[in-house]
Order: sequence, then C-alpha cells, then structure tokens
Amino acid sequence: MRSFSVKYCINHGIVLFDDLTNQESSVSQISNSDDWLPVLSETEGPRYLAFVQALENDVQTGVLKPGTRLLPQRDMANQLGLSVGTVSRAYAEAESRGLISGEVGRGTFVQRRRPPTSVKGHAQATINLALNVPPSTGEHELIASVLSEILADGALSPLLGYLPHQGLPSHREIMADWLTAFGIKADTVNLFITHGGQHALSIALNMVAAPKAMVLTERFTYSGMIALSAQNGYRLHGVDGDAGGLLPEALDRAFSDTGARVLFATPSLQTPTGTVMMPERRRQIADVIAKHEAYLLEDDVYAFLFASSPMPVSALIPDRSFYVTSFAKCLAPGLRIGAMIVPEQFRDRSINAVRATGWMAQPIMAEVVARLLHSGDLLRQMHLKRAAAARRNAIADRLLGAWLAPMSGTPGFHRWLPIPAGRTLIALVTQAAQAGITIAPPGALQQVDRGTLGIRLCLGHPATDEILENALLELKRILESAEAISFV
Repeated sequence: MRSFSVKYCINHGIVLFDDLTNQESSVSQISNSDDWLPVLSETEGPRYLAFVQALENDVQTGVLKPGTRLLPQRDMANQLGLSVGTVSRAYAEAESRGLISGEVGRGTFVQRRRPPTSVKGHAQATINLALNVPPSTGEHELIASVLSEILADGALSPLLGYLPHQGLPSHREIMADWLTAFGIKADTVNLFITHGGQHALSIALNMVAAPKAMVLTERFTYSGMIALSAQNGYRLHGVDGDAGGLLPEALDRAFSDTGARVLFATPSLQTPTGTVMMPERRRQIADVIAKHEAYLLEDDVYAFLFASSPMPVSALIPDRSFYVTSFAKCLAPGLRIGAMIVPEQFRDRSINAVRATGWMAQPIMAEVVARLLHSGDLLRQMHLKRAAAARRNAIADRLLGAWLAPMSGTPGFHRWLPIPAGRTLIALVTQAAQAGITIAPPGALQQVDRGTLGIRLCLGHPATDEILENALLELKRILESAEAISFV
C-alpha cells in the first residue's frame, strides 16, 4: 500500500508526497485521474451560466463525485480561455446553488446534492462545519435596534462624512476601555479602528514585512494569513508547538535559521487547533521575540470567551507587538469592525496605510459597536456566546469525544479532530461531503507527520444545536465505519 505525507502549498492547497516515489501530487490529482473541465455548450447566454449548467449536469450524472476538488479559479480560466471574472462568477453561482463549497486558501470542493431534512421534514442547505462563525444569540435584532436608534436621534448625518483615519476619538476611547478587560492598556493615540481583523493584519504585515519576506506562524495557521501571503508574496514558515502553544526553543531556532523577524500567532484558542498558550510559555515567547529584535502580530479575537482572559503576549512586549482583535466573533462578522494597537514608532505609517486601503473603517458600524459597548449589550452578547460555545462543545464531546483533541478548558467555536489511524485527510473530507457536510483541510506549512494531521470542526455555523448534533452524528457514523478510503 502506498503512503503519503502531506504539506500545504499556497497555489494548490493540500499537497501529498508519495513516500514510495518521492513525488508530489495535489489532492485533486490523487482523487481524480484528471482535473475536471466543463464542456461548455454553444447556446446563447452568459458563459458563466453555461459553466454552472455543465457542472450541475456532471454532478447529477455522477461524472463529478462529491469531494472532488476543482481547479483554482485562475487555473480554470486559463484552461478554458475565459476571463477570471467569468469563472469567479460561475463559482459563486455554483456555490449559491449548493453544488460546491470553498474557503480561501483551502480549495473548492464538489458537494453532495441531496437536501438534508430537519425533524419537521423541511429541506435545509449543506451543513457547513468549515466556516468559523459565532452561533447566533440574538445579535441581528440587537444591531437592527441600534441602527434604528441612530436614525431616530439624528446621529446618522455626522457619520456620513470623511472622518479621522484612525476612527472617531469617542469610538477609540470606548474600545480602549473595553480592551482593559483582556489585559491590554491602550493609549487611544495608538489604537486604530479597522475594517475587521483581516484588514488590521494586512496593515501590520505591511509595516514589518517586505514582499517575499519570511513570516513565522504556528505550523497549522489561520487561512486569512495564508491568503495574505498569497496576495503579497510573504513566505510562511511553520513553527512547532504542542498542547501548550508554540515551543520557545523551536521559535528561537526558526528565527535563527530563516532570518525572519516577524511572528504571527494566536495564543488563545489558536485556529485551527484550539490550543491555548500557557502563561509561562507566553513570557518565554516574548523573551525570544525580544532577543531576536523581531515583531509579533497577535490575533486575540477569542479573548472574550475566557472568564478570565490570559495575559496577551503583546502586553509583555508592547513596543514589539501589533495587537489585533475584532467584533466578528463576539458580535457579528458582517460588521467588519476591528481594533489594532500599534507600537508608537509605527503610528504615522499605519495612519497612511488605513488611508491607502479605505480612508477609514465604516463609522456607522463603529457607532453601532460603541453604543453596544456603552449600553452593556455587547457584554451580555459575550456571555451568551460563551454559553452557546459551552453548550455546543458539550454536544461535540458527547458525540465525538473519543476522536476530538481534549478541549483547552475554555470552550471555543472550533475543535481539532486528529485524523484517525487508517484514515486519510482527503477521505474524511470526501465522505463528509457525500453526507452533506462541509469540512475543510487545515492550512499546514511544510511537510508534517501524518500523526499530526487533523480537521478543524467549526461548531458555530449551524443555525441550531439540533442541526449541529445531526451533523456530528453523521461524522460519528463515518468515523465508526470500518470502510476507509485509501490510496492503493
């Protein structure tokens, strides 16, 4: 039997190394003898719809199997002689019809076209356990009511002009007060309101890493960082860690061996693995960064889930850290409001970076967040999110406890599922797709041992606990099955 080692490739997603021939193949190449290309009809009408029709026909006739990985959009466009815009529109339309599902940095996969039914017999969409969003806790109605207040009290008009690049001082002051609960004492002079956490990370990287520069991360890292590296040419290098977070000696060695001077890390509820860095380990990591005169980009978006938040590494080395958080997980992703603390020496350049990438974050959404912070409603939402996370983790432990990595102690919105012995990563993704469940391979950097591979299961996206339970029951059936897809 042939065996494969797995690594992550920016251009092709998961890449497998054949241990026998020492050759590499993409997952799509191994799961399919040839990359799928549609046969486009010559009928009149938009070419993107012809693409979708061909895709749908091949799914219905069995030519395309659930779990098949499609070519990246640019590669598909080149193969078909179409514009990237046309192929992008075709992929979007196919995803809206439930034919495919994709995530930035990981790939696009064919979905099983069967309508799962709820207990009431109504059809529902494919269950997505790949997208890490918070469970709904009434935030939609809350945000709607605040928007109504803004209209009613005449506050809208002042928010429609060109406002300060960093955000209104009143908004920054209330966000700075909020951050003290997480161990961050921020001077509002160095606090920026951004278009979400991803925008903040993009600005921070631009401050400390030139294009094509080496950037260190955890061995399995956030897909948004992979997307930034693909966009700007950063070279990502994964650093080993364990259940307690990054290993200081491995980080020290990585700085020395690669010449990198930037580390991106998520110490609290790391994505995708869910690990939480131990307090002493945080001090050691801070010492290593200071030793190498490097910079830290710390993503602390899950800090609100802790009853008592761990001390951010950024608080230990504020002059060498960019601290990033957002309101995507504690409130709603669509707000696109984040907060970033920058070292004093980077303030002026960061102001220009915000101007160059959007002038300012959306003041209306920042006003919504500020009002919810002032009223205490955001704090109540945080408590509701914590309760929902605890409830959904209990469901996951009850059904998949035999397979899941142990929880860190604080329930988050995602769990790490190590690939069981005798299974392959692509087999698990494929079988889940056949059952109407979307899961996605992680963003692994460098070649990794097969025993360390896993899948991030996102517990927040299903609309109800019941839908999540049904999905996890199906995954349990797959994991218990004696049948395993292997490459021979």
